[in-house]
Amino acid sequence: MKKVILCLIILVVILLPLCSAEHNITGIVNDAKDGMGADGHSILLWNPLVGMQDNLTDIIGITGNSSLANHYTIDCELLNTPCALDDILTVKVIDNGDNYVSEEKNVTVTSSSEDSVEDITLNSVPTVELIFPVDFGNLSNSQFDFNCSFSDLDDNLDNISLYGNWTGDWILNETKDISSGEGFKIFTKIISEGFYVYNCEATDNLSVSAFSPQNNSFTVDLTDPNIDSVFVNITSSCGHSDSVRVNCTTYDDLLKIDKVIIQASSPSGKTNYSASLLTGDTYYSDILLDETGIWNFTCISNDSAGNVNTLTSENVQVHSDLPELFVNFLTINLSESDPFENQSVKINAVVENLGCSDAENVLVGFFEGDPDVSGENIDNVTINISQLSYNQTNVSWNAKIGATNIFVFADYDLQINEENESNNKANRTLSVNAWQEIYGNTSVNKIIGNATNNISKWFNETSLEGNIFVTDSESSINWLSLQAIGKTKDGGDSSNDFLEIDELLNMTSYEDSVSNVFSDNQIPKNTQDILVHQKEILGVPIINSTNNSNFTTGILWDTSGDTQGANGEFDSGDKESIVFIARINRDSLGAYGTYDYEIKVPSKLREFDPLDTQEIYLYYDLN
Repeated sequence: MKKVILCLIILVVILLPLCSAEHNITGIVNDAKDGMGADGHSILLWNPLVGMQDNLTDIIGITGNSSLANHYTIDCELLNTPCALDDILTVKVIDNGDNYVSEEKNVTVTSSSEDSVEDITLNSVPTVELIFPVDFGNLSNSQFDFNCSFSDLDDNLDNISLYGNWTGDWILNETKDISSGEGFKIFTKIISEGFYVYNCEATDNLSVSAFSPQNNSFTVDLTDPNIDSVFVNITSSCGHSDSVRVNCTTYDDLLKIDKVIIQASSPSGKTNYSASLLTGDTYYSDILLDETGIWNFTCISNDSAGNVNTLTSENVQVHSDLPELFVNFLTINLSESDPFENQSVKINAVVENLGCSDAENVLVGFFEGDPDVSGENIDNVTINISQLSYNQTNVSWNAKIGATNIFVFADYDLQINEENESNNKANRTLSVNAWQEIYGNTSVNKIIGNATNNISKWFNETSLEGNIFVTDSESSINWLSLQAIGKTKDGGDSSNDFLEIDELLNMTSYEDSVSNVFSDNQIPKNTQDILVHQKEILGVPIINSTNNSNFTTGILWDTSGDTQGANGEFDSGDKESIVFIARINRDSLGAYGTYDYEIKVPSKLREFDPLDTQEIYLYYDLN
């Protein structure tokens, strides 16, 4: 009996410790890599199979269950559902409000009284820096790149997000994933004018996130500054001792004016001067007018976003104290707008005195060609020109066909003391038409018969038809042998006929040569079939005689002159006669009124045969 009782006592002694034993889960939490200490943070333990709502916590370090820094101890037997052998428990550092947590670690419950968890390191919080736009930045483009840089000592960043205060409220604008090794992300956006605030948030794979500690604000300004006026306090000056004050009134609707430049444009170049604020929106700069000639001043206004606007003042003329003669080529003109060859015309020119002293006995020379390069003197005139005034003068000249470069040289004998002698000479090319226009009416009274018998009477018929012909006076024309220029005797195409006419008439260098007037690269611009002496001539090159198509002029050649070379085409060697032809068009409107015919011929047609260089003949045939 005593033996049994002893066994029961021993059994109780053995069972009681198993019912009340502790089972500690212990571990170490290392300080975060950014220096944040683990001590004082809370660590959580739970059984995932039961759920996180059944948990235990400890304070890491000596203020908790452990007597050692960075250590923790949690008795898993104290869970509502106490731990059992082979349970897998989970621990992690939880956020106490400072954004520091850790990854989760698992531990398996064994038969011993204590199980140790793999070391945990407190997770560092990501850092974010706003690179662009900079704080208080001013931008002048609507599209630009937001640049946010980031770093994380644990190298476990997951994504970064751009937040913007575009409309008065913060909104998530865009999120981008972060790859290992990246240090920044670009967000390209298009934004309208206005004031904005932005920030970026970096988040790691533990859902720990951080913004930049400071928001950046910026302004988008797409509009140039306004410039109301550029005012100069004088319009002209004598000498080189005057200063001018240039005022520029400018402002910006969105930002402030950053700087104002006054750019002075003088005859020798451009110089920039910084402008100072005078009052309100008006800036000024005082500038010495140290050079004779025309000046103007440009206000260059820059706002703080880099937008620029400009406005230029009226001209200011700085005059020399001496006489200052000037010939403007635009004032060199002929008294007749369309003179003909050898017509006596006036060459007019205006000579200005830009100086503040009178110029007396100024010799003005007129020349064909540059007088400094063997130009031929036409005539000279002596005039007086008051200060800051001008005088118009002229000489007589017999007009020459083609382009003539007329030079006018004031103070040709260099007797006037001037500050600037380089602007006394000017030239202008004046052209005289190489063509003459002939027009008129036809009035025919004919009696065909003999002294005693009238066969027919022909009195100024209203239905009269026919052609007008013009040739050199020495040309003897076979009227039944006429052919179109540009055609062979047999009607085929002939090349270079227009150039050969220019050679024979010495018109090759003229802008209005026969080739240039009638052809494009020796191909007639227009052609027409014309009836001459009851024979139809095909493909006659034609042009409008003047300003409309009521009258046209064509060119023919006399094939009967093709004798020497007998090559069957017009050429300058045989020098076959040429004939200009115009059809009669009764009572029609031309350039000079209403008449019956109008024809355009080269003035040098009279020189086709040099025996007589004065006359041309007009012929007609009537139908």
